[in-house]
Amino acid sequence: MKVSPQDQRLIHNLEPSKFSKDGFLGTDKRRLEEIIDDDLRTLKKAGASKELLVQALKDAYQRAKEAFGAEIEIGKNVKAVFHESMGRIPSPFCKDGLFEKGEAVVTDTAHNISLIITSLGINLIEKHDFFQGRGCRFRIDPLDAVKVFQLLPESKKK
Repeated sequence: MKVSPQDQRLIHNLEPSKFSKDGFLGTDKRRLEEIIDDDLRTLKKAGASKELLVQALKDAYQRAKEAFGAEIEIGKNVKAVFHESMGRIPSPFCKDGLFEKGEAVVTDTAHNISLIITSLGINLIEKHDFFQGRGCRFRIDPLDAVKVFQLLPESKKK
């Protein structure tokens, strides 16, 4: 299968670099399309919408950022803290722009789940359906995120 120059550039941008250190794929050996398809299928199977998930990620990120490093409660058994970082990181998808490097760490003690939310990570999900590869420090596992933000439909909560 022949890969277009644009796709070759994207694949290169997803690999470890001076900007992303470990890259966006982690230890995941699947093709980008497979990663995206699997994660979207997981969301659909859970009965959660990407739009609600993205909004929950944005809200948690913003609330943690506004707390200036203090740990805050964002839900039952769910806390968040923001870690400031200097600089910006480019999106691996060309023309998406630069994103601040700070991160919100959201921890759900009931499910023993932690998510690291970045402005770039939110953008990758919102615009490209890309939750990042397994083994990537910044991967937001869709099922974990659905649990943390309690986005399961009423019929699936039982």
